[in-house]
Amino acid sequence: ERGQKLVSIDLTKRGIEMQFASSTFYNAGSANINTSSVPMIDKVIQALNAIEYYRFNVDLEGHTDNVPINTAQFPSNWELSVGRATNIVRYMIDNEVDPDRLKAAGYADTRPLVPNIDSLSGEALKENQAKNRRILIRIQ
Repeated sequence: ERGQKLVSIDLTKRGIEMQFASSTFYNAGSANINTSSVPMIDKVIQALNAIEYYRFNVDLEGHTDNVPINTAQFPSNWELSVGRATNIVRYMIDNEVDPDRLKAAGYADTRPLVPNIDSLSGEALKENQAKNRRILIRIQ
């Protein structure tokens, strides 16, 4: 999404956190990983496998904006956010990351980074919604 930072990496008390704009990995309303994002995920996997003796755990979190979804596959943002995180976990397992190190979680729109709507006008803040649609990979 134009003007949006696609990746941020921070060292926090909970571990190394990499946040990716959901547009980096997925098309709107989809949990299928875009082939263009595979090299990025592969780099994370290579780093994890290179330091495997440290036995880091990896949490993957899916986050959505506040725009409701209601499809046969995703009746709500809960299913979409979990599906997105789960698909990355599955990809990592398929590429030899030890499954007992991984955890997938979906938070729908319950943990926004920034407000989805303007508190005065009630209008959607499109740029903020884009920031809230994200995948977080935490290595701890």
